Amino acid sequence: MVEDYLRDHPDDEFGPTAIAKALGGKSSGAVSNALDKLVLDGTAMRTKDKPRRFRLAPSEQETTPATAN
Repeated sequence: MVEDYLRDHPDDEFGPTAIAKALGGKSSGAVSNALDKLVLDGTAMRTKDKPRRFRLAPSEQETTPATAN
């Protein structure tokens, strides 16, 4: 769920609490743990330490394919 949320908002940064609220009141601790795992996997990146902010890793952002003429 956390990864999906980041993929739905690839250009934005979020803290664990904001994502938890956006996911319908999930545990911010569980979201924080999921974000840490996503950082280790290379799916997400931490953009700030205090306050903790995360975003989708640039390598994970979908690129728009060029249209063929």
